[in-house]
Amino acid sequence: MTEIQLMPLEKSDCEQFIKDNQEAFNYGALEEFGKRDDHFEEEGEIISRKTIINAIDEGKAYRIMQGSSAFGGVVVKTEYDQGELELLFVSPSVHSKGIGYAAWCAVEEMYHEVTVWRTVTPYFEKRNIHFYVNRCGFHIVEYFNEHHCFPDDNEEGMYDMFAFEKILPATPASIQEQIRRITYFENVMKKADNGSPELLRQLSDYYGSAAWKRDFAADEAGLLPKELKRGVLSEDGIYDLLEKFR
Repeated sequence: MTEIQLMPLEKSDCEQFIKDNQEAFNYGALEEFGKRDDHFEEEGEIISRKTIINAIDEGKAYRIMQGSSAFGGVVVKTEYDQGELELLFVSPSVHSKGIGYAAWCAVEEMYHEVTVWRTVTPYFEKRNIHFYVNRCGFHIVEYFNEHHCFPDDNEEGMYDMFAFEKILPATPASIQEQIRRITYFENVMKKADNGSPELLRQLSDYYGSAAWKRDFAADEAGLLPKELKRGVLSEDGIYDLLEKFR
């Protein structure tokens, strides 16, 4: 496998990171459409500076390094056993040299507690779609468009995007993250008995999430400690509480 290193992004390198990211995204669109003016987030750029900065601020950013040279970047955001691949880009000058795949493998190794990864990419990024599905083992699970909007897309700009998901086998580290999540929501359920709208909303979101289903499945499979308090995983526990304050 191609040898690379993921190095944490330094503040002094942030501007170059943004510039390189925009160059990589523009290249993919130009390959598909040629010169055009209708696929930009901001004038002249497929991905806006604001989008990149928000991803960096909310996640963890890395430079993809070979020796002393940077050939791309990665931004990830994790919560318990779930991970969002916010950005992964490789300089067009080194496409098809295995750098992107090596970077993704490094991410999986670095975050071994994450067993569910998600990411999105525009419909026209054929190179990315091939990369995620055929190289990295993701599956397309959703298609965002004007009839099916991206969650929390307040600006209604996330149209024509594919969502990808990769599910990995459970690990001891991921089980520990599930225990942390179950413990957190167990405490939320106890406190929500006072009718707090915010806590009830948290419980409702968790109960309807894929994370709750994974936690329930882990319990059914006997992967959780017997002494763990897990009333939040009872089929009626959260439902009855939500009904009480509906």
